[in-house]
Amino acid sequence: MWFEEFVAGNLTIAEFCRLKGVSVNSYCVWRRKLRESTGEPAFVSVEVAATDAVQIDLPGDAALRVPNHAEALRPVLEVLAAIDGQR
Repeated sequence: MWFEEFVAGNLTIAEFCRLKGVSVNSYCVWRRKLRESTGEPAFVSVEVAATDAVQIDLPGDAALRVPNHAEALRPVLEVLAAIDGQR
């Protein structure tokens, strides 16, 4: 399955989608549908590396860079969670 292949690899979503010949948007839509059908959570815990900024890759090859501290990350993650909940 492509999603398992993606998780096992070390490519970004954009790189993986280019390799497979699908749009990032399609990948994200089908990943969300799969998660909804299996009850898998939409967000997973992550470990943030000790860097100055965190990059969040978004559909459409967009990326959001946020300073790497809780005061900056928390509102961004809350907005992303709210958007995901509206789908």
